Amino acid sequence: MIINRSQLLFVCITPLLLAAEPAQTDPTLKLQKTMTTARQFLDLNMSAEAVTALEAELANVGGNKSYLALLREAYLAEMFRIEKSDKPDTVRVTELRKHLAMLGAATPGSAKPPAPIVPAVSAKPVGSEIPEPAIEPPAAVPTPAATPLEEATIAFKKGDYAVAARFFATASNLTPAEHAAWAYCRVKLAAEKLNARDCKPGDAELAIREVTAALQEVPPGSELHKVGQALIELGRSKSGSGAGKAIASSANELETANFRIKHTGNADFAEELATAAESHRKAIFERWSGPPAGAWAVKCDIVLHATAEAYSSATGRPGEATGSSVVRLADRRATERRIDLRADHAAIKTDALPRELTHIILADLFPDKSPPKWAEQGMAILSGSAEEIDRYTRTLPRCAREGDWFTLAKLMELNEFPAEKITGFYCQSVSLTEYMIRSAGGERNFTIFLRDCQRYGTAQAIKRQYGVDGPDALEAAWKRATLATGRAQAP
Repeated sequence: MIINRSQLLFVCITPLLLAAEPAQTDPTLKLQKTMTTARQFLDLNMSAEAVTALEAELANVGGNKSYLALLREAYLAEMFRIEKSDKPDTVRVTELRKHLAMLGAATPGSAKPPAPIVPAVSAKPVGSEIPEPAIEPPAAVPTPAATPLEEATIAFKKGDYAVAARFFATASNLTPAEHAAWAYCRVKLAAEKLNARDCKPGDAELAIREVTAALQEVPPGSELHKVGQALIELGRSKSGSGAGKAIASSANELETANFRIKHTGNADFAEELATAAESHRKAIFERWSGPPAGAWAVKCDIVLHATAEAYSSATGRPGEATGSSVVRLADRRATERRIDLRADHAAIKTDALPRELTHIILADLFPDKSPPKWAEQGMAILSGSAEEIDRYTRTLPRCAREGDWFTLAKLMELNEFPAEKITGFYCQSVSLTEYMIRSAGGERNFTIFLRDCQRYGTAQAIKRQYGVDGPDALEAAWKRATLATGRAQAP
């Protein structure tokens, strides 16, 4: 599986920055900048991003009461957001309560929401009362002509969202608040189109795609995201299309809401695969993170190759491989998704398809930086059938006897596929991922662990999630559980 994160203008932006700027030399100015950034995040209901931004400067805060008050507000907002979710992360809530206690804030049994800045969606037409995000006007540029960003901001403040959207589309270096304003414009315009009495199926389909693309600019769970989801459902009812249902087809191509199947003539098999792909996509998102945030603006091409020889010739990969995938990103968004599969593989729908689709979806869940190779491979293989998973777990004891595996410290440092011990790498990755999922209390908590690895480092993330001191201690516990299970299953 190849993820091209650098060749096509991919810009890695951490949540702590609003735009690339010269380094701040005055600590006071830097704190003020961080507080402004956090306030913008809170105004857009992006409490997690506000917490991240503020925590990054804790070492420089000293006794700044305004800063600490804003941090308390961010913690409370984040705790409320988590508690009202469908499956609250109790570990994170407990952690936030501890932080608030250290800051001297009262934490009742359930966090109270911050002052609402967003009106509830009423029985009025869907999207008619989308909360308008607040953005700061860009710094004045000493040129006779206004920049696209200035024009966009002026039009936005006038309520001319069509003009603002056009200028936002040509502007560069947008802040998160400006990205949200651009998304607001697109969702607002789509709502007007969908709520029109003369909305045709073709117009509804275009509106769905526009809203889906816009929602990639805002965090899941925000009010704008919820309104966008409601608009997508309205659009589907007016367009007559739905996930898993073919909405277009040609002689050798078939489309669904999220996939474009390119086949060699067996249309019935292609349609079965398309239905399976939509089903797997929904299940994989829900397993590792939560329900998908709408249809993909850039559909995933699935190319079926009739034979191993055809697959190898088209992809350059060995004929014994059963599938491969590619994702290309630009500015944290996918510009291409593609899966190549051998149509003659017996388990294409139960193993090869969900495995490669997991790689595609992980690019959505980790747009800034891929998860470690061992975790990515383990998660992908665990999406397959029980028989496929068992093939790896049964091979692991032999790898242990022959020393064909890595220490966990070494395994977790691998950024690329190893040049040796390949069998051990795969078997170990599957077994370790499965063990850590069980120990963490589920797949979504394992995803949180991987994000903690990127935020705090592997050793600290292991201690936070599993309560042991780093890879060596985790390795001892994993080996005890794994080898004991292997002995119990031996004849």
